[in-house]
Amino acid sequence: MTILTAFPTSATRPWVWRTARWLARGRRLANRLFAAAIARHARHAARVATYPLDDREREDIERVRAQIDTRLEELAQMRARMQQPGWH
Repeated sequence: MTILTAFPTSATRPWVWRTARWLARGRRLANRLFAAAIARHARHAARVATYPLDDREREDIERVRAQIDTRLEELAQMRARMQQPGWH
């Protein structure tokens, strides 16, 4: 046994790492797609729930909803920053 064969290299199993990386990317993509579908469904349900309301009630709800949507957007951006590699 020589010094070159005594230590395994990372090149011995590159397909394993590539496969794992692609599977992780696929999982993240699927999670994003499902999250988008759920968010779309929730928006649609909220829209349907506000149809029977009169204009005054809708105006009151929209003011509150605008504040909530702004805060939710800020939280989503913060969560996205936290999920970036190297965030501490």
